[in-house]
Formats: sequence, structure tokens, C-alpha cells
Amino acid sequence: MEKSNSIPKRILAIVFLMIMTIGFIRSNSYARIERLFVYLGQKADTPDAISVNTIEGELSSTLYKRKELINLNGTLAKSLSMQSMYSNMGMYVTDNNYIVSAYPYTTTDYEYDEITSFKQFLDENNINLLYVNEPTKYVDDSLLKDEFGIETYSNSNTDLFMTRINDAGINTIDLRDNIAEEGLNVEELFYRTDHHWTTEAGLWATKIIADGLNNYCGYQIDTSIYDENNYDKTEWEKCWLGEQGRKIAETYVGLDNYTELKPNFPTSYTFYNGDGTTFDGTFDAFVNESVYNTENDVYTNPSWHYSYNRINCINNNVETGKVLVLCDSYDHVTVPFLSLGVREVDSLILRNYDDTFSLRDYIVSRGYDTVIIAYAQFMIGAHDSETNANYRMFTFEY
Repeated sequence: MEKSNSIPKRILAIVFLMIMTIGFIRSNSYARIERLFVYLGQKADTPDAISVNTIEGELSSTLYKRKELINLNGTLAKSLSMQSMYSNMGMYVTDNNYIVSAYPYTTTDYEYDEITSFKQFLDENNINLLYVNEPTKYVDDSLLKDEFGIETYSNSNTDLFMTRINDAGINTIDLRDNIAEEGLNVEELFYRTDHHWTTEAGLWATKIIADGLNNYCGYQIDTSIYDENNYDKTEWEKCWLGEQGRKIAETYVGLDNYTELKPNFPTSYTFYNGDGTTFDGTFDAFVNESVYNTENDVYTNPSWHYSYNRINCINNNVETGKVLVLCDSYDHVTVPFLSLGVREVDSLILRNYDDTFSLRDYIVSRGYDTVIIAYAQFMIGAHDSETNANYRMFTFEY
């Protein structure tokens, strides 16, 4: 029986190799061989040096019938139950087509030193600090060990870091605690095909953050404004493919659902453009609904998660509070909701800045009363590798 089951798999593999060969020839991908020889013969320290990633990107972008090949690859991977096939990209597919990633061990020393020094600076300037831990797609590291036989340290790293900063007197919210207290299934807070959490999860988290501002920072936000019944809901089923899913294939993991939430009560804002000019509007200005296009190619349409925008703003219906949120892409769906309960909300993603930008001068010059650091927990340890896109997220000194 084992032998007969292997025959279809071998046939599928042969067909796939034949199609890949045709695609390689039709897209002139053999021209990349010349680039490979240039790479091998170049001096690594030259400003215009070619990297392997550059060659790989050129090959991928010019590949003949690229979408069809991605889908074929996904079909084969699913039919062959190759759930670890994408491990070289840091992704694994669970039995229910839920994509997860593994994260390496870190001491948390760098993050601890940076945030405790930052707290001292904020204390000296009478500015509140609140740290919010945003969970990853699993709250138990044994998930990857049990399903794929690999180690991950996402939650153990976070446990260590949260203990250390709590002991240092930093006010914290660990949303994993709220998940446990409410008996929630963490998988239902995230998209299957994307590493971001859902719009509903963002609203849920914002209510908890607002409660933290009340408890730790002296705010008096009516947190009932974050009850879901105060929002108009528009839902789409099987409508978009997340960032992880685009690498794995629609044919393997399918499409994700999406929900848009907008307050059903009156809102009034003054928004800041990037050049410092302003414009007036409502909560609708946060949401780019042109992204919700079900006719577009799911591989090229903008990510539906990013339909919510972080825009510095003044809420004309609220009298108090001036908050800076140091955040990541999770907070495209928390910053707009948080603004409903605070007079002024600004946000920064530190990976977008270098040493020419002084975070501390920025904070003092704008007169914030509170700084929230709201990070997905895989930011912890990112500074261990200079090649990590999130390398600077905990750099609070400059």
C-alpha cells in the first residue's frame, strides 16, 4: 500500500519539475546565471555589491507564470503534507492551515537595559510609561515542538522580559494574561495567512490598553466606547491573502476573512499630514476602503490589514490626554481606536528612523504626558541580529 501511495506523489513531483524548467526558460531566468558569476567574483565591501537576495528577488519577479507556479507549488506542498516546506522562510503550516513562525532564544539584556534607561528619562520629565505586550500567534511554545519538532522561544523570551521589567517598576500589560483570563483561543485573534491580528482583536486590545491608561496613568477614559456593539461591522468571507500566505500559496492555505469596524457614534478630528499641515475629518479618514477590492489579484492587492492607517491626530470630542505610541504594524488597528478616548495620539515605528533622529528630544518638544510602548513580542530579541528588520525597535537612547 505504501508503494502505491508514493506513485502519485512521484508523478506530481516530476510534473512540477517539468513546469519549473519550462518557466525557467520562458522567463529568460538563465540570464541570472551571469549575475551569479558577477556575485561570486565581486569584492564584498563595494557599495554596489550584489547580494544573493538581490539575485533571488530578480529571479522571482521575472519568473514566467509566477502566480501559477506559486499556486502549483502550494497544491503540491499541500497534497504531499509538506507542512515544513517553507521553514527556510521561517514559516510552518499547522493541520488547520494556520501559519506560525519560530523565534530564537535571547537573553533580553539589551531590551532590559534600554527600557530601564528610557524609564529613568521619562520619570525625570514627569512622563508616564506603559509597556504593552502584544502576543504572537501562539501562547505556548510547545506548539511548534509538538507539531514540527522544532524549538521556539517566543513566549519564554517574553516571560523573562516581562518579569524583569515588572521588577524594575515599569507598568505593564501582558495581553496573554487577558487571553487566559477570558478563555480566548489565540488563533481566533489572528489571520490564518498573516502574522497580524484581526481588526476585532485590535479593538479588544485597545479597550485593555485604555483601561491601563486609567489604572496607571491617571486617565478617565470611558472604556465602554470600545464595546463592539458601538461599531458598524462590514464582513467579507474568503476575500484576501495575508503576507505569509502570499509566500506559501492560496492553493495551500486558502483565503482569509476580513471585518471592518467603524464607530457608529459621531466623531470629529483634526489630522496631521506628513508635511505638518492639517485637515479635518471623521474616523473614516483612518480607513482606506479602496483596499477592499475582491476583484484584484490576491497576490498583488495591498494587504487588507493596512487599510487602517496610523495618522497623528487631535480628537475634537475629547479634552484631555496626549500620548505617543511607540508601536509596530500590529497597531494599525489599535492607534485609530485608541484615539477615540484620548485628546491627542501620535505614533512612531522606530525601525523607520536612524541615529539622526532624537527620540528623546522629540518627546520633550511635543509635551506628551504618556508614552506607550506596544510591541508584538517577537520584537524582543530582534536586536541580536543586525540583519533583522526590527533591529532598532528597542533603541530608545538616541
